[in-house]
Amino acid sequence: MNLLKELQRRNVIRMAGLYLVGAWLVTQVAGTVFPMFGAPDWVARSVVIVLAIGFIPALIVSWVFELTPDGLKRDGEVTRSESIAPQTARRMDVLLLVGLVAVVAVVAADRFWPRAAQAPVAAATAPATAAPAPAPDTAPAAGALSTDMLSGAPAQSIAVLPFADLSPVGDQAYFADGISDEILNVLVSVKGLSVASRTSSFQFRSQQSMGIPAIAGALKVRHVLEGSVRRAGDRIRITAQLIDASRDAHLWSETFDRTLTTEKLFDIQDEIARAIVAAIDSNLGVRVGAVDSVPQRTGNLDAYALYLKARPRYSARENLPQIAELLGRAVEIDPNFVDAIALRASVAMLSPNYNEPLGGSVAAARELARQLAKQALALQPRHGLALGVLTTLDAQDTTAGMGAHLSVAEVMQGFDAALAADPRHVDLLNWRGRWLAYVGRFADAEADFRLCRTVDPAYAPCRVNQVAVLITLGRRDEARQAIIDTAAEGALVSTHTSNLMLWRALDMREAFYMAGSMDPGLRGWHDFPALYEALGQPNADHSVLRSRLLAVPLLAVDPADTDASETSWLMAALGDPQMTADNTLGWLPTMAHYRQSAAFRTNVIEGGRLRYWQEHGFPPQCKPLGTDDFECE
Repeated sequence: MNLLKELQRRNVIRMAGLYLVGAWLVTQVAGTVFPMFGAPDWVARSVVIVLAIGFIPALIVSWVFELTPDGLKRDGEVTRSESIAPQTARRMDVLLLVGLVAVVAVVAADRFWPRAAQAPVAAATAPATAAPAPAPDTAPAAGALSTDMLSGAPAQSIAVLPFADLSPVGDQAYFADGISDEILNVLVSVKGLSVASRTSSFQFRSQQSMGIPAIAGALKVRHVLEGSVRRAGDRIRITAQLIDASRDAHLWSETFDRTLTTEKLFDIQDEIARAIVAAIDSNLGVRVGAVDSVPQRTGNLDAYALYLKARPRYSARENLPQIAELLGRAVEIDPNFVDAIALRASVAMLSPNYNEPLGGSVAAARELARQLAKQALALQPRHGLALGVLTTLDAQDTTAGMGAHLSVAEVMQGFDAALAADPRHVDLLNWRGRWLAYVGRFADAEADFRLCRTVDPAYAPCRVNQVAVLITLGRRDEARQAIIDTAAEGALVSTHTSNLMLWRALDMREAFYMAGSMDPGLRGWHDFPALYEALGQPNADHSVLRSRLLAVPLLAVDPADTDASETSWLMAALGDPQMTADNTLGWLPTMAHYRQSAAFRTNVIEGGRLRYWQEHGFPPQCKPLGTDDFECE
């Protein structure tokens, strides 16, 4: 017997071809459809294994049996006159041809279907700080995404959407946010990977219905990570999937079912971050840096949950006493929870700025902040936020001429050390930027504020301070554009009276009037034209206008406490000799009268700036007079 002819007669070869083509198509469909329903990877793998196991039995059945009009019969029981094997062969040839056409169509679509252009691989070496631009105020409607929206997104770019809370009670949103936030922070550390800021990506919470390509286009990224968290009792299920938005294709997905412990939770976050980088590497051939491990913040799950509740409220500066209470409970559970201790130190330091001083007074809040920062540094000597809090407290003492033990240069070293430990912390960037502006290093200050805005576009202090420094540098067009770009988000049209100086310095009369009329600190004042004109004449005598302002009860300022009211800035700009106003706004053109006052002179000398200028150079507005004197304009 000729074996090859017999294989052909019994259609075994055709069955092999049909089986292989059909199996390949099934695996392609499974790989695309299963991740859309959150199916774990083992489901798709099981399909491949079952198909592989079934190949040999299919060939055996084809050899042993023949399909007849009466059903399957053993080949030996079918006479040649009854056999319809030739007709079956023709049908199988048609099916095989159709299958091969389908395979070619799928391969061609994958290779040649139009997609966003990829950035050159060399771009992978771009600095990690080159984050994508913030999302616009409005995102395109579903289906409205054009290829151009993703054409500028580098292959090594990603946004992490907030994970959905699928817990039975639906009360774990803070927990889901915390997990996605931790993953985002780890991805930020990957060299060569551009990560959209938390503020930009989290604005698309519950908006996945608009489509991942549209979200990616708005965020200007190539990849999107989405997922869900289901927490029930002592079990947790985390599902994550990485999507290539240019093809709307899943690159990786996984479901993690674990007993809920902090150790396993951090391990899952670490595993997700590493899998994302590996998926980008393997699917796109784009090499990015190594992945840092997720920080093991605490060994107690309850303490970690309290920390996760407090952290987003801190970012929003929402009810500082309540934030301090949450962090205090976390530290009671885990006394060595250094991140919670340092965050509580920052809350205490900032609380007087929001008229909520912890401990009941400014002095008590500052002392509590100092003690907590020292407690955190005793546990972790290079903790960035704790170093920043301690340095900021010393800087405030220095600017107030309170005889702090640190010189201007030593304060600078403190901020540098804090940022060396945590280079992308927006609070630290803002605090150092303010200090750089205070000592007259305006270009360096602007660089810190610019990086801060890149890391977190919605962080209002950096935006306000950057505008002030741009004006000081004479870059008025850039300052005006920065205001135009962000005013719709409400960052600059705020309740801070001091921000009026920005509008006035840029000759934006309408904006000045509007901001002033909405300012609670100026409630009861109705002569904004007079105020606008006065701030445009910083060297004139404005004593009468100051008296009129102080006649309004809400505008009364206690000269003994220059931080008691934002109005102190306004009074300093109008020439009140008792007011001190020193930070980024103190160098604006509207503050020229203040820079020629005795209060400014005293602050420069007693705060150590004169000595610093003598050693490192004077700012453009000031010049030395002899060996121990100066003047500013």
